[in-house]
Amino acid sequence: MNTLRLPALAFAILLGILMCAAGPFNTAWLGGTPLGGGHFPLAPFFISFFLFIGTAIIATSTNTKPILNGTEQLVTWLFMVIGIGIGYSGLAESFFLNITAPVYYQTGGYGWVKTLTPYLPDSWYMNDPSVVKPLYEGFIGGRNMSLLQVVQQIPWVAWTGVLTLWGLFIMMAYLTMLCLVNLFGRQWVENERVNFPLLRVPQFLSDALDSGTMQEFLTNKFLLWGIGIPVFIHMINGLSYHYPSIPQLPMIVLAGQYFPKYGLFSGFNKLQLFLVPAYIGFAFLATRQIAFSFWFFYIFGALFMGILYVLGFNVPQSAMGINFGPNLARPAEAMVMGSTLIFFLFILWLAREHLVNVFKSGLRNTDVHQGEIIPAAWSLWGAVVGIAAMMVWCRWFGMSIGGSVVMPVIFFVILLVISRVITQGGLPQFMLTAAPSDGVTGILGTRFLGVAGIALTAVMQKMMFLDVQESLMPNLVHGNKISENTKSKRRFFLALTILLALCVCTAFCSMLILGYKTGLRDLQLEVQSQSILSIYENAGRLIDAPLSANSWTTSFAIIGAIFMGVLVFCFYKFPWWPLHPLGFIAAYSKSMRILWVCFFLGWLCNYLVLHYGGTALYRKIQMVFVGLVIGDMLMGGVWAIVSLFSGIVYPVFPVLGG
Repeated sequence: MNTLRLPALAFAILLGILMCAAGPFNTAWLGGTPLGGGHFPLAPFFISFFLFIGTAIIATSTNTKPILNGTEQLVTWLFMVIGIGIGYSGLAESFFLNITAPVYYQTGGYGWVKTLTPYLPDSWYMNDPSVVKPLYEGFIGGRNMSLLQVVQQIPWVAWTGVLTLWGLFIMMAYLTMLCLVNLFGRQWVENERVNFPLLRVPQFLSDALDSGTMQEFLTNKFLLWGIGIPVFIHMINGLSYHYPSIPQLPMIVLAGQYFPKYGLFSGFNKLQLFLVPAYIGFAFLATRQIAFSFWFFYIFGALFMGILYVLGFNVPQSAMGINFGPNLARPAEAMVMGSTLIFFLFILWLAREHLVNVFKSGLRNTDVHQGEIIPAAWSLWGAVVGIAAMMVWCRWFGMSIGGSVVMPVIFFVILLVISRVITQGGLPQFMLTAAPSDGVTGILGTRFLGVAGIALTAVMQKMMFLDVQESLMPNLVHGNKISENTKSKRRFFLALTILLALCVCTAFCSMLILGYKTGLRDLQLEVQSQSILSIYENAGRLIDAPLSANSWTTSFAIIGAIFMGVLVFCFYKFPWWPLHPLGFIAAYSKSMRILWVCFFLGWLCNYLVLHYGGTALYRKIQMVFVGLVIGDMLMGGVWAIVSLFSGIVYPVFPVLGG
């Protein structure tokens, strides 16, 4: 096992903070290639790859141990991933829009402002228009000011109260996530031996560094072939973006035009085939059962829509009522609500012995096992305290008693399940189908939350629990896996906690500086701005016209629960069963529109290699798919640098819209 040294952890924290600060400046201000996005973001791996190589070269040339060992390099990569997520779409991208919209739009004729204002806690918002207006429109002459001049003019004192309050809420949520992940860490890492496809490539580099075989790794002919494929593709297509006379290699096929709008195959009417080498690589590195299930259930979901149409269940979107989900448009998609709950119960069932032992061990048991970074008993009671504190928070600010108890639990249940889907499935991108509140209000009605609860829930879930594309919790799961190779687990825990606190502060400061310099209106935030307005408008409509339980949502949620129950039973009882329940949870996610064909190709290659060549051929061929990931990331980094000078952004990876 490697030791995590304090200088290495300090270096990792520094890079994480720099990533946190650089994300919004690059994406929102410069409009450059997104440095983050998803759970295998571009910039952290690009930097880590050259850190691995540079460290190996120095160690070889000086005949000494690496300056940073393999585990320290993995921690550095992880901290950068966490930093880039918090710095932009994981928190900061919509944070200030969320807590200032009611004040900024109060004179714009928006009806929801008058409806919601009596129920929104004053302490949650910046209520001074003289502070909010320049944040949206920028200081007069702000574009010509230096960053230091902008910093000096920002009304920091006015922001102190609201940012302190939300900072405490955010850290409470983050630490609760950390405790939950640690509670299940040993079960997932040691007992279930869960595969983590998104970690495989960094682990290959880490192992090569620790064993002193980096040169052999980088000169592996299969790896070089894999790297060469995306390098060739993106060299041609990138040049085509800059010089249109050069023909492009098509990486997107619009297949929906070959299917009818009505009938059995109407669910395929918008079918698209995205060919992304890195995503094919992740699919190959995932377990074959999971890779198969992702693309199978995506096809099944589209076909199921057509079957409902043929049977006469052509339910319009309006039948779903008002919801906050980013992709909840058809009643059949409500099946994900019931299936998520059943899969969570399955997670508890698999971990039942582990959880009982943790409960019995008590707080005095300070043993830290594989897959844990602090004693599991501490994390059990930490999670209980954290969720209870969030319940008190909700009740204190006006939510109904039932809503105060149920919503925090639902928030973390969904995050835990989604973290399992992302990390075990190897999904570099993921988007929720339904918002946490959609299931509660669809099944119990909006009155269950109370009038104030509707507004409070809309704000809180948008803040932390709705946009999961760079959610912290899956990264924490990866962190628990990385920590199994080190003896310095509590040191890692302390460093991680410090990183989270510093990144939250950095994210706040970065967005305030950008806002007051250029104005939030002029940053690349159009999608998030519309999303925030839509959420507030929907909350206002639900308060004006409360909805009872939705029969369609309830019916399909029950169907989804039953279907998932059958899947879980078959998966648990029959070793030959080919379908993994995770595939059904992701079936209606917008992310699968991009990922499904990549997982089909990855699964197909995995099947053919193991079927005809066995494990010996697999060990060789897997390096081709590792090379696909590395090559895609390297070209993404190269074109990101080029875009800073050319002003032309070439998207190496498809963007998962809001």
